[in-house]
Amino acid sequence: MGKSQYDIEVLCRKYLNRAISEEELAEMLDYFKDHGIPEAFDQMLGQEFSKTMNNAPSEDIQELTNNVKFNLIHQIRSKKQPLRYHWLPYAAAVLLTSMLGFFWFMSTQEATPDQQMASEVAITPIGHKATITLADGRVLILDESRDGIIVEGGQITYNDGASTVLALESSSPQQLTLSTPRGGMYKITLSDGTVVWLNAESTLKYPSHFLEGERVVELEGEAYFDVKRVSDETSTQHFQPFKVVSANQTITVLGTEFNVSAYNGEKEAKTTLVEGKVRLESVQHRENMILLPGEQGKIGQDGVEKNKVDINDYIDWKNGEFIFRNETAKEVLHRIARWYDIDIEYSDYLPSDEIFSGSISQYSNLQTVLDIMEAAGDLAFEIKNRTVIVRNKLKKKN
Repeated sequence: MGKSQYDIEVLCRKYLNRAISEEELAEMLDYFKDHGIPEAFDQMLGQEFSKTMNNAPSEDIQELTNNVKFNLIHQIRSKKQPLRYHWLPYAAAVLLTSMLGFFWFMSTQEATPDQQMASEVAITPIGHKATITLADGRVLILDESRDGIIVEGGQITYNDGASTVLALESSSPQQLTLSTPRGGMYKITLSDGTVVWLNAESTLKYPSHFLEGERVVELEGEAYFDVKRVSDETSTQHFQPFKVVSANQTITVLGTEFNVSAYNGEKEAKTTLVEGKVRLESVQHRENMILLPGEQGKIGQDGVEKNKVDINDYIDWKNGEFIFRNETAKEVLHRIARWYDIDIEYSDYLPSDEIFSGSISQYSNLQTVLDIMEAAGDLAFEIKNRTVIVRNKLKKKN
């Protein structure tokens, strides 16, 4: 027998009061999946934020409401085994608590010492930030108010068409390098129309334009590729291959969408296929594999491996989400450090057996993310400047 509207409103109220169980949260999400998020839930959220944020602009309250709904929508879309989602009940509590607390501090005109300390830990990611290195070594800093560039017709322009970044001086291909810092992300449309989303602390080397034959780029870090199908001049039935070279591997495609994660220092390079078909070659192991949509190829010290995966778990970073899938605390903190441009220090405690799964907006402040991890496990955190000190929660209490 299905839940009545009254029953669902009771669950919504429990959610907002941070008193909902895992089973009840699963019931609420199932209802939202079948019937959509009810208007009553919007109203409850708005009332909750309004009570805490006195005299706050309605736009701020609406933005907070939308952020909570955004996270719930993703949980609805990606959840397979709701009771195994380690963060769900904690995200319900901490997301609201942290948002309310953070914006309360921001809206207070005169901050007490405790409030000043709280504002210091409200570390947010950098956002759209990148540089272009030219063939002659010059470095151009890209506008942070734009989210991408286009390489076309001997020029590099911002993707809104408002202004030119650079007019290339030579008709011959020039080697260019797009780099993002820790905490940065940028999008580039290459001269052939291929679109690349470059994740934090990543580098893409590409020519100002491609010559006939193969199209080749080099990647260090993580990027999402939407490859343009380009006909070979000899036949409209054949297409120019597109190759991505990274971390001792070469990915060859014709026209497809895929994600590559190949950071230096990580044990494996991962290629996740969304559409089309790619051939993945390991230089080190002299092996290759064909990937089909929904498959992921891994190349590491022990060889090559192919698995079926949920592609949303590996591509949603470009849409502004953190998704953790059965990852250790150290793996999660490593990714967080890259995105928020912080350092992690383990104070006589190195977590090894805690596993985290769940999702949260990448645009949450750092404290929100750490609060969720702390509520979900045995970790405790302290932030000093831009360093997060990791301790054992039980030892901290003693």
